[in-house]
Order: sequence, then C-alpha cells, then structure tokens
Amino acid sequence: MLRPLVVMLLAANIGFWAWSQGALDGLTGVPHDSDREPQRLAAQIAPERLEILRTELPASAASAASAAHGAASAASATAAAAASSAASTVAAASAPPAEASAAALTPPTAAPVPTTAPVPTVCLEAGPFNAAEWRTAQVALRRVLDDSSWTLTSREKAGTWMVYVGPYKSREIMARRADQLRQLEIAFEEARDLPDEYIPGFVFGRYGVEADARALQTRLTSQKIRYVRVVPLVRPAVSHTVRIPKADPAMRARLAALKPRLSGNAFEPCGR
Repeated sequence: MLRPLVVMLLAANIGFWAWSQGALDGLTGVPHDSDREPQRLAAQIAPERLEILRTELPASAASAASAAHGAASAASATAAAAASSAASTVAAASAPPAEASAAALTPPTAAPVPTTAPVPTVCLEAGPFNAAEWRTAQVALRRVLDDSSWTLTSREKAGTWMVYVGPYKSREIMARRADQLRQLEIAFEEARDLPDEYIPGFVFGRYGVEADARALQTRLTSQKIRYVRVVPLVRPAVSHTVRIPKADPAMRARLAALKPRLSGNAFEPCGR
C-alpha cells in the first residue's frame, strides 16, 4: 500500500518542479512567476515619472492609528508615531505664516461712514392774531408748511360790561337824577375815564360776565329807573399765537416772505 503513495508523491514533486521551471505555463495557464508578474512590469511606460503624493491625515485619524498600533505591538507603535510625526511636519509646512493667520482672523475694518452735520433749527412764533387775522394767516401758512410743523395757542380775553345811565344834556338834570337815586338808596358813581360819548352819566356797576350786568339792569328797571342800559367796555376776544418749534434756514426764508400776509406779525424767536 505504501508503494502507490510513494509513486504519487514522486509524481507530484516532479510536476511541481516542472511547473516552477516554467515548463507547464502553456499547459496549465498559470505562470510560475505570477506572484511577481514580470510581464506587467515590462508593459509599464516611463515608470520613472511616477510620483507618490502624500496626503495629510487628520489628527484624529493619526491618533486613532497610533493608539491601535500601540495596543498591537511596540514596533507598530513606533511606526505609527513616525507616521504621525511626518503628518505633523506636512501640516506645519502647509500652514500659512503667522501674519497671514492673524490677517485671516482679523475682520476687515469697515470704511468710515461720512457724517453730515445737523441742520441748525430755532423756535419761532408770531402773534397774537385776532380771529379775522388768524384766518388770513392760517391760509398763508398752509401754503408753505405742513400742519404738523407748527402749533397754535389760543387765549380768550374776558370782556367787561357796565350798567349805565346817560349821557345827560346838562349838569342840572344830572344833579336832580342823582338826588332821586340817593332817595331810592341805589348805589351809583359818576362816569369817569370813559369815552366822551358816556359823559356826563352814571355807572351802577362793572361786570366781567354780561349775564350779571343784565340782571342788574332788570332790577333797576323794576325800581322805575329809566333808560338803564348795558354797555360793553371791553368786548371778549380770542387771540391766537402760532409757534414753530424747529425752523431750519430754508423754512425761515419762507416765513419771512409771508410777513405781508400776517397782519404785520413777523416770526420772532420764542419767548420774546
């Protein structure tokens, strides 16, 4: 039984030797030197121009590789450390200069924005205007200004009324009238500091409210005092003052041109 086994081993050795010498390449189709593939090396074109480019490895990958190789063996750890050092050298070589890094981190300085000096403004006011004058001035103002650029202040002036009898044609008639008033115990005074049309005459009272003067007139008439009347000494009136809080030079020029339409009330600085 050993003889067939020896014969098979001998035939196998002879066949392997023949294949290793290249005698069976055409028969088997497997070249004996396929692990080196000399025919591919012979087919290369200008292999001396081939360059191997090194790529920078991330620091995390280098660290992981170093840790893995260190755990495997001391020799692998040394090789990983050398590779990490080479990667650091490449990274340092490719890093920009310090000046360039500082310039990259420093934001560009914004160009200064030119500032415009504020236009000086002043507060102006004109008045007082009576009702008729203000109607004319208001129309003129609205032609050159918006309503929002000015404010209006209105003040009401109270009137004064007197209860009066006269004027008398002579001093004699006035004297007899005065005696009658004294007998009736009615207070009166001789009219003074009044327009000539009221002298001579008697004044029974002055009032700031017309209704009060009318009440006294009614009472005197009921006491048989004839020709008693209520005379307005100062009629009530409303005055208007217009103020422009912020008038620039252009606005002041337009306001100066309006003076003929403002009944002689020119715009002047506030508070005058």
